[in-house]
Amino acid sequence: MEKTTTNYKDHFQSNSSKVLASLQEFHDLSNVEIEDEKLRESLSSISAEVASGIDKIQMNLTYLLKNVEWDTFNVAFFGETNAGKSTLIEALTKGKGTFIGDGRKDFTKKTTSINLDTVQLLDLPGIEGNEKKYISEIKRGVEKAHIVFYVIGTNKEPEFETLKKISSFLRDQAKVYSVINVRGKPSIYRYQPELVSESVKTIEERTKEKFKSILGEHYVDNIILNAHLGFLSTGKPQREDLIRDQQKLLDVFESFEKSYEFSNLAKIEDLLSQLTVHSKKEIAVSNTYKYMSTIESIMGRILKGKKEFDSEIKSMHVKTDEAVRKAEVSISTFHQSILSSVHVKIDQMKSNMEKIIYEGIDYESSESTIKRKLTEQQKVTEKEIKQVLETQLEDLKTDIKRIFTQLQKRIDIEFKFKGMGSNDFNIRDIIKKMEISIGYIMKEILDVGLSVIGILLMAFNPILAIIGGVVALIKKIWEWFFGDPTKRKREAKSEAYNEISKSVKTMKAEMTKTLNKEMNYLQKSMEKQVGGFRDFIHQIRLLSFAMNEKIRDLQMSKVEISRQLTEYVEGANNHFTFFDLKLKCAMFIGAQPEHPDVYRLEKIYAYPTLSAFFAEHNFPVKDEFMYIPANEEFLYRATSTLLDYYKQTDHFLPIKGVRRQRS
Repeated sequence: MEKTTTNYKDHFQSNSSKVLASLQEFHDLSNVEIEDEKLRESLSSISAEVASGIDKIQMNLTYLLKNVEWDTFNVAFFGETNAGKSTLIEALTKGKGTFIGDGRKDFTKKTTSINLDTVQLLDLPGIEGNEKKYISEIKRGVEKAHIVFYVIGTNKEPEFETLKKISSFLRDQAKVYSVINVRGKPSIYRYQPELVSESVKTIEERTKEKFKSILGEHYVDNIILNAHLGFLSTGKPQREDLIRDQQKLLDVFESFEKSYEFSNLAKIEDLLSQLTVHSKKEIAVSNTYKYMSTIESIMGRILKGKKEFDSEIKSMHVKTDEAVRKAEVSISTFHQSILSSVHVKIDQMKSNMEKIIYEGIDYESSESTIKRKLTEQQKVTEKEIKQVLETQLEDLKTDIKRIFTQLQKRIDIEFKFKGMGSNDFNIRDIIKKMEISIGYIMKEILDVGLSVIGILLMAFNPILAIIGGVVALIKKIWEWFFGDPTKRKREAKSEAYNEISKSVKTMKAEMTKTLNKEMNYLQKSMEKQVGGFRDFIHQIRLLSFAMNEKIRDLQMSKVEISRQLTEYVEGANNHFTFFDLKLKCAMFIGAQPEHPDVYRLEKIYAYPTLSAFFAEHNFPVKDEFMYIPANEEFLYRATSTLLDYYKQTDHFLPIKGVRRQRS
């Protein structure tokens, strides 16, 4: 049993309210304060689009529910003054000629409504030199209409500016027909056997071209007729001039049937008859399309802003990884450089100490002299190592500060959430002001640097003992050259060399071990700080995921509105409906479209079941994703929405989503 219009209107209002609720929740998510300029711009753009969308949809909904007809199909007649629109309406309604002008002035000053079965005919004021006087009346009439018949006479083609005005008044999905009213009294057809002359055909060709170029998809076709002959054939004129014309009509055509056929009035009556059959369905489709086109437009802008926001998040992640890699390289370079520099200095010290001892033995220097020279060498080496360490540590500090200062400018953000109002996304106080602690990292570097310097220099303290030990060893062996001086000197040099080498080797190993430990500590300290950045990015991604959920809610609300529309039009249950008005396509799962023309689309994909859809297309599936050819844009959008819709109830659906299949 077919649902009533009132019931459909109620369903429409209910589902439309869900769209507004989803938009409001989305607005709460996007309406946050962020210090990062680019992210702030992205979110601000999204928030502005959503806020604007809420206002537009609310206004659109209010207008549709309060001002737009749901039970009456409106057909507006519009045109130049004296083009014959009132005459045409009188002919269609078999009137008395009451509203037909006498040719001296435009009779229509305000919109007149005349009922024709379930269709309401709107006779709009004519366009003339001072049409501004009636422009608001014309605008209201055109906006109210589901169909507009633009009536023109053969004596004057429509003006470009007039067509532009009509185009601006038209509601989405409204249809426009041009009607060329061939002017002529019955008597002229006594010697003119055709209604459509070559000159009229030329006018029609130019009219179609002009209407199509300006009105685009709103324009449907042209009809040629003689409204005056049509009225005289069907009406009941009471005015004397019209009664005389009707008598002449019978003289020329012999019968009203022949004159009626000649006038071509039947063509427009047949069109109205077809529209009447599905008028309420046409109204539901027209009104719903008006609403859905607004939703599609807003969602398109939201998705564009969301894409930019996600791009910024990805950029943050990449920049963080890049900063970490650069810092790791700097620390590793410093580590290797310090090891190399210290080892070189120690090796130089070892060589110099050996030289001092060898010379002391050869020249038979005193014990105190050798000790003094060795101690001086130790101090020189300590000073050189300290200078090398301080220089390289300063370079490391400068390098890492530069790296993380650049990152800080990108990610130093304060997140202050205003009331989220969403149960499925509650970050609360997880995200607070994120500060990249450059000062802390620098302190760690400085502390490690100072500890390294201290540890390395402390390692030289045992050299004093080495010096004492080496000299005592020399003295023991040497006995200051008692016996064979040459042999004693050689033995003393050898023992001194071995002792110094052994001690220096041990010292280098301890220094290397300590330096490695301190560098690892520095690395972990830096990673801990960078972990804060990554935690922040993770929370931003949670925000993005929550936005995705709200976008899906919007899409599902649109699907529900579409499904209710198709159930009303088809009078049968439908499992899923997806409209894409921009692409002029639709997908039905369930009820098959018995009235496809009502939807005003270029193509409708219809399947009895979900299984039938998958069986027909057999798109490849890999890693739980379905791949759809890149040139199938509508099927990509529809299938993505279809899977989201069915996953609400079937949590075990084996396909996660869709992706574009690149060539």
